[in-house]
Amino acid sequence: MAEQDTNKQDFVEILKSSARSAGFWSFVSVVVGVIATAAGGIAYLTVDEISGTGLSVLIGGLVLLFVALVLAPTEVAGFIAGRQGRYGMNIIIMTIAFFTIAILINFLLFRSPTRIDTTATRVFTLAPQTTKVLESLTGPVRATAFFTPGDPTQEQTEDLLNEFERRGDNFGYRFIDPELNRSLAVQYNVTQYPAIIFEEMSDGTRQGILEFNEQNFVTGILVATGVAQKKVVYLTGHDEPGITRDPIQGGIQDDGFDFVFDGLERDNYRVAALNLQQFRTVPEDVAVLLIAGPKQDLTSDEAAALTEYLERGGSVVALFDPNPPQSFVDLLAPWGATVAKGSVADAVSNVAGESLTPLIQDANAQFVSSANLGITDQIDVVFFPDATAISSVRDPVDMPVHTRFAALARSTPASWLESDPENVNYDPDTEPLGPFAVVAVLESQGTMDNPNFTVPATRFIIFGDSDFARNRFFFSNDNADLLLNSVNWLAEDFDLISIRPKVFPFRELIVNTRERDFIKWSSWFFPPFVMILLGTYVWWRRR
Repeated sequence: MAEQDTNKQDFVEILKSSARSAGFWSFVSVVVGVIATAAGGIAYLTVDEISGTGLSVLIGGLVLLFVALVLAPTEVAGFIAGRQGRYGMNIIIMTIAFFTIAILINFLLFRSPTRIDTTATRVFTLAPQTTKVLESLTGPVRATAFFTPGDPTQEQTEDLLNEFERRGDNFGYRFIDPELNRSLAVQYNVTQYPAIIFEEMSDGTRQGILEFNEQNFVTGILVATGVAQKKVVYLTGHDEPGITRDPIQGGIQDDGFDFVFDGLERDNYRVAALNLQQFRTVPEDVAVLLIAGPKQDLTSDEAAALTEYLERGGSVVALFDPNPPQSFVDLLAPWGATVAKGSVADAVSNVAGESLTPLIQDANAQFVSSANLGITDQIDVVFFPDATAISSVRDPVDMPVHTRFAALARSTPASWLESDPENVNYDPDTEPLGPFAVVAVLESQGTMDNPNFTVPATRFIIFGDSDFARNRFFFSNDNADLLLNSVNWLAEDFDLISIRPKVFPFRELIVNTRERDFIKWSSWFFPPFVMILLGTYVWWRRR
């Protein structure tokens, strides 16, 4: 018992002696200072929410290191000059050099416009359409983004705006906190956050958007820079597919055309329905008329209204299914095109062995470059569920000089025109062989027998299928780009003819219980086992 009391007194005396020693407090200051400096620096550089606290801890750590140097300069100098100090200093210098090189490399890569996008659909690469718009800016355009702190969409939005700025010399952006700078939000008439205002700086024209993706950014730039919105109307009243989106739940139906109309609006078009039984005429300001999958015939008044529109140099995108109403076929005939009866079956290039779903592939030279329009230049693959053939009403050599008919996409020579879709089987006696045009362009300066060179040319792009553009298939392969490019060409928006950004893919790994357990336990134990094995090998070699 006496021995324990003696040890306790000795320990207390050691503590008192250490507390009176400047070297002890210098050591404590060094340990706490190093920990505080490291923790504060990491928090300040990596976590925005506690950056202020991190900076305070960093400053406190540096102060403690200075205190340690003041309390025991001799001991500190001796430690630095000693063996352990030299090793420690070498480690510090190498660490600083490593981080300096890493920061320099990241800075140079950040300044470089070159990017390597390894994602399957290039979701982080700006579309050629976007690059064209940014490079064509003749005056400064600025995006003012109003985001409240902590908004989860800010980081992704800032990354995209930064990419826009890197690609466009005349494009810039800034972020504003509308709660701290309410006067600026009022000046820009921003009442809903987050929001982005695109502004043409020379004349102050502005365009606001509330959806933050590449296509909406391009639309905002186009509107702000004075690119007028052209009008695209789609014909209704003949059981055509239209808008199916539920206004409350937001759901859509597979057979609707909602995605088509959304895509046209993203390309900066005003989209509206047109019922000729109500309006009796096609408005003068219509840039392109869309006729999509009609199932009922035109009335005589509707046919007359459409003919009048075509005679004044109208532009039409027509999507017909096999065996369309005869009145629509009669509408095309005076201008030089017709729609075949039956469905195109392709034994070589089709989807999953379905002969009645022709697959059009650039690799098979099925896109006709001789048309020289640019519509299909960047298209790789499209498919048409149950398509028919488009052809000229006369042999190409007999077409009048003021009329031009050309195929844009065609089936392979191993295709035929199937007359009985319920029993797909080639009959050489009644079914002609291909190739067939499933997409064609027609330009005519007047009707076949009555040229009229005093008005603009009437132009058609005719598809032998409407299903490929319905909601179910619109984003499959390059279906969307082919249709939207066709509208761009007819509207003479040639800069918009390109491949649009791909939809961000959702990828999910589906595993069963056994596979999940294997992934979990192997990730826990395999890396440590490998390190132990390597350590044992090194020890054995050095033993």
